[in-house]
Amino acid sequence: MDITSELLLDLKGGREVSSLRVRAVLGFCAGVFVATVVGVFSVNATDELTSWWTLAMVFNLISLIFVALAWQGVGYFFPKAILRNGWLACCGQFLFIWMASLLMVVFAALLMGLSLLGAVLTFVPFVSAVAFFWSVGRNAGLKTCLFAAFILLVIFARLLMLPSAVAASVYPFAGSQNDDVRVMSWNLGGGAPFFAGSDEANVDEIIKIVRRNTVHVLCMQGVPSGEFLNRLTLGLGVEWKGGRSPGGPKSTAILSRIGGEVNAPLATMDYGGPTVLRITSHKGELQFVNCHASPGRKSGQRRAMVEWILHELRNLKKKTVICGDFNIDTSHRWTFMAPLLSDSLSFDTATWRALGIMGDDPGFDAGATSPMGRRSSWMVVDRKMPITGYQILKNEQKGGMGHFPVLLRVGLGRAGRITVAD
Repeated sequence: MDITSELLLDLKGGREVSSLRVRAVLGFCAGVFVATVVGVFSVNATDELTSWWTLAMVFNLISLIFVALAWQGVGYFFPKAILRNGWLACCGQFLFIWMASLLMVVFAALLMGLSLLGAVLTFVPFVSAVAFFWSVGRNAGLKTCLFAAFILLVIFARLLMLPSAVAASVYPFAGSQNDDVRVMSWNLGGGAPFFAGSDEANVDEIIKIVRRNTVHVLCMQGVPSGEFLNRLTLGLGVEWKGGRSPGGPKSTAILSRIGGEVNAPLATMDYGGPTVLRITSHKGELQFVNCHASPGRKSGQRRAMVEWILHELRNLKKKTVICGDFNIDTSHRWTFMAPLLSDSLSFDTATWRALGIMGDDPGFDAGATSPMGRRSSWMVVDRKMPITGYQILKNEQKGGMGHFPVLLRVGLGRAGRITVAD
């Protein structure tokens, strides 16, 4: 009988239920339990629960497949006498299945180009639960059931404490002012891991969104090519000028319709490095910095980018706005995906705080900038520039673009006025 048939319990036939069926059902139920636990503790609001639980169930099903394959190999390495029921035999089976399943995780991570350690740490709770109840679950008793009931009570209490949704704006837009500049930051690439869009960003949709929100400075990350940027610039109009960093399909770019000069002063940095727009007025200089830091377990490279900004661009005579996707989730929370997203959450948090020397982040605790409740896009504004509006445009996400555009409105402060068209 094949694996698929064995996974289905025959509740009507009156036949003795096979050992493999019982193991598969126990392992699957254990995985569902773990998926529910990690899903609930990975969200900031209940409206994120569906996506996180779905992702956790995907990990559960993958773990179940790996454990089932590992179980098929048990018979090749252990004599049948050792496979009889009993705690000692079950523990031996568990250790073999656990290690074999994690080796499959390592192999899959190599094929997908993921961090090996990050993948293993992410799968450990799922593989451990499925493998344990696959091998030892038939000997589980009342204590296991009581422990599961206690965890369910904790989950229920956690759900009661969660808000229904996280606020999407902390700076409501006030009336128009002549010296206000509207800055939009947008990562045009894919979104959360395993759910990233594969289609190239739609130029026509971007043009409509930029015009609808009266944007003056457009900062983009994940710009696929120079040809893409040329089509976008041509579509926006002759008043738009800008440039991009030489980072291939992960480059950054800035377009401006209020003048200024764009350059990429650090082209050797991973992910193309930052682009900088400098605008000179009769009373001072403004600079807009657009960054896209390395994702994954590369907290050192993210810190290096911030240290370069602090060393090269910090100038008390200039008014600076820093934006972009730093691939650091500033919501200060643990998720079961954290091992894949960072090798040190505390180091990333320290990096984010270090950039606070340059100014304030008006969107701190203002909601997610990408699916799965992650907030990896920042806006850091010089404290001499008054913030008159901040908004995460969740309704403007289009097609394969997995991130939400962020719109900021700032006054020029004491830097002097420039002519800004409405």
